[in-house]
Formats: sequence, structure tokens, C-alpha cells
Amino acid sequence: MSLWERASRAYESAEVERLCLELQDDHGQCVSYLLWAIWAGEQGRVVSPDLAGQAAELAREWEASVLKPLRAVRRRLKSAVAGISDTAREASRERLKAEEIAAERLLLDALEAMTPAAGRQSGDLAGSLRIAQAAWASPAPDRALADLAEAFSKTAFLAKIRAEMSTSDEPTIANDEAIQARIAQLRQAHQDLDAAITALAINPLPDQLRIARLKKQKLALRDQIGRLEDRLTPDIIA
Repeated sequence: MSLWERASRAYESAEVERLCLELQDDHGQCVSYLLWAIWAGEQGRVVSPDLAGQAAELAREWEASVLKPLRAVRRRLKSAVAGISDTAREASRERLKAEEIAAERLLLDALEAMTPAAGRQSGDLAGSLRIAQAAWASPAPDRALADLAEAFSKTAFLAKIRAEMSTSDEPTIANDEAIQARIAQLRQAHQDLDAAITALAINPLPDQLRIARLKKQKLALRDQIGRLEDRLTPDIIA
């Protein structure tokens, strides 16, 4: 799974989003850089001090020259502007949001391109993040970084399920026991989506587009569960 796909799916977690924004706004961190370091550790991709330095330099430049200006204007447009209709202001804000997301993807793609291929071992998210932080100008609190690595790690299963959904609705499953195990996995993913939707909905300004996307994914999971359950029920010959 690409860095962009993994980061996007992780960011759908309300906890990951909250921690990222806290690290960005309160501790001067670049979210894309942090997610890159965690993803690299999860993938077993080696982040050396030299690589972290190159990545940090790229992220700092892109953050200062592109992401921060876009973010500042987008946030300004959340409030009314004298002489500009709310409809026009909100439309402009949505266009800026799309440009900001596109710019974040460019940075993530560039960071992935400079990262070595995945190794045999994975899971050292904290170690990769420590090396990346050593190259950053203003280190963040260890506790906040550890919380982000943990929250990111918790989204791994759901991200895997969605990746499989995007390539095949019904992967080949050998027997009833395997089908039942698959159904249990999909039901857990369905519950995780429910929790994510609930967390988003209670925000003062809920992201309706993201909520709609998660609801669509939930329906797709429900359909897949139904098809698998049908495979456990023998056809009745009339």
C-alpha cells in the first residue's frame, strides 16, 4: 500500500486526526513528515539519519512555502468575510482544501520515492519516528509522538480490509471455517467504521464529505458480509 493510501486511511481515524492536528498546531510539526516516518517503520523501510535529514529538509521547505499559506487562507475562510457571500466563500474554501490535499499528496509521494524498499521485518514505528524527530528542527513531546504511533498502528487492519475491498469484493476462500473467520474480520471493520462515523459526527463542524465516504464503505462491507454469509448457506433445490 502506498504512503498516500495508508496515510489517508489512517487519517480517517478521529484519534489520528486529533493527534496530528495537535502536533502540527501546538508543536510545529509537519503531519506528512510524521506519517511518512511511521509508515516507513510499519513497512520495514529503513530510515537512516541521512535519509531523515533529506526528508526533513524537503518537508520543511514544502510546508513553509506551500502548505502553511494554503492552510492559513483555508482557515481564514471558515469565518465570514465582509462583502463576500457565504456561499462563494465556502466554495472558495472547498477549492483551497482540495489544493491543500493535492499538495500534501505531492509531498507524501516525494517522501515515498526517496525511501528504500520494504524489508522483511516491520513494526518499528517508534524507532523510525525517533530518527525522523532527531532531524526535525523542533522535536515534539515523546508522549504525543508515541500516542500517534499507537493510534496509527491501530488503523492497520482496517486499512488492509479496505485495500482488499478495492481490488476484490470476494477474495478466494477455501472452506467454511475460513469464510467465518473472514466474516468476523469484516464485522469488526464494520464496527470500526461505525465508531469513526460517530466520532466525526459529534465534532462542532463535522466533515460531511468524509462521513458520507465512510458510510459508503460501511455499506460495501455489509454487502460483502451478506455475500459471504450466502456462501455458508447451501442452495435449496426446489
